[in-house]
Amino acid sequence: MLIRAALGLCLAALAIVFVLRTWHWPLVGDAPLMHYVVFLMDHGLAPYRDIVDINLPGTYALEAAVMHLFGGGSLAWRLFDLGLCAVITAAMIVISLPYDALAGLFAGVLFLLLHGRDGLIDLGQRDLEIAALLLLAYACLFRAMRSETMRLPGFLLFGLLAGMAATIKPFPLALGAALLAGAAFTLHRRGQPWVRFILAGGVAFVLPWLLALGWLAHEHALHDFSVILFQLIPEHAGLRRQSAGYLLKNAISSVTLPLVLLWLPVAIHRRFWRTWEGAALLLGVLFGALSFYAQGKGYPYHRYPMESLLLLMIALDFTMALREPTKARGKVFATLSVAGLVFGLLVTGLGSLRHAIRYDWHNQEFDTMLRADLTQLGGQQLNHQVQCLDVAAGCLNALYRMNLVQSTGFLYDCYLLSPEQNATGEAYRGRFLDEIREHPPRAFVVTSHECGLGEMTYHYDELRDWPQFADYLSAHYALYADRVPPHRLLWAGEGTKPFGYRIYVRKEQDAGPITVSVP
Repeated sequence: MLIRAALGLCLAALAIVFVLRTWHWPLVGDAPLMHYVVFLMDHGLAPYRDIVDINLPGTYALEAAVMHLFGGGSLAWRLFDLGLCAVITAAMIVISLPYDALAGLFAGVLFLLLHGRDGLIDLGQRDLEIAALLLLAYACLFRAMRSETMRLPGFLLFGLLAGMAATIKPFPLALGAALLAGAAFTLHRRGQPWVRFILAGGVAFVLPWLLALGWLAHEHALHDFSVILFQLIPEHAGLRRQSAGYLLKNAISSVTLPLVLLWLPVAIHRRFWRTWEGAALLLGVLFGALSFYAQGKGYPYHRYPMESLLLLMIALDFTMALREPTKARGKVFATLSVAGLVFGLLVTGLGSLRHAIRYDWHNQEFDTMLRADLTQLGGQQLNHQVQCLDVAAGCLNALYRMNLVQSTGFLYDCYLLSPEQNATGEAYRGRFLDEIREHPPRAFVVTSHECGLGEMTYHYDELRDWPQFADYLSAHYALYADRVPPHRLLWAGEGTKPFGYRIYVRKEQDAGPITVSVP
């Protein structure tokens, strides 16, 4: 009992130190992109019809809810990120209550610290939202299966939560359907009624998508959404996919892999995965692994749904193995479990905390420099008169913080500047050129981000891969600024070169009332 109490206190201490040391992490990475989409919608642009974005409607719903309820600043988003991790931990504890509540605390805190280890750029990511919704859905489903009085509300909540997760990314559709089928089979084997509960869960499961489609119909964006869904999203999925070997190597964090290796003998011995709840959790791990592979980029946050469920299974087996009889064979697995819990606390947990608190959240040089340049070019006079060719380097974040609406609703340079073009990419390019020719911005900002793929360069050679745009830019615009912040970014991993940017302004004979001195 003393050891368990000490472990719980150590886990709580790690979580508290992490929160206090990372409280001021800013809004960087993908989060400003999603904030900017909501900002554009608040300024009259319709999703998918005016704003060309690959994210599904549930992403906007959660983002807008946070921004409108708590504000659009970095602190609100930090609280949302920590709130998601708290929800994941609470759901894990509820799931593990019949076994050992310490398992839920252990898995939840380790997940929080691993998430922190991934860095500032992964705050509030969509896969983190999915992990939180799925863990809540699992908790509701298990409560429904454990208690007849909770059966109907549990299935309704499970369907609603799993359906909401599926409006962010599609893989929970298959997982939710499989879990409902497994629950129906289990209830049937127990000789208990199941039809009306499964039907209730199924109706709740499709309800979020019906609401999303109704909203898109209201926005007159159903056709545009279908184009995004069946053309641009597959284009994005195939863009510079990593190899199967790379994905396999990065499917599990390097500091989690030893934990998995210690767990496997215990898992084979205990066979928790052969129970209904163990099989349901394992199914989630497998679907999460398929989602990680299907996305094909190998980003750390893509493994969050799989990683959260896997950590919970590991923690359940470790804590339960400690309760087994102390005969010789049981002692072997109890020893492995103790080793796993200690490794998880000191290496996975403490090691991840050390990584997280050394990240340099103060470095906002790109944003400071770009906003200074845009202010010099007119500031608010650039509303509807500036266009970013960027994704997540920080151009859209600068526009968001300056309350500037872009000239167009195009947010991704990936499809515009990629040297490998197909019919979808060419159509994307053609529509973009039509819009900027009709409403030419006074300033273009081109960043060195390259969709986060490939080696960082400051040559901007990708502009030459699109001759029509390069000719248009050369004919009507002049280079105003070419800047690279002086310090490396330490936002994740071992750090990277800073993002650079160039600003092109319309030549004086075309610029109208706003004129600038072009060096």
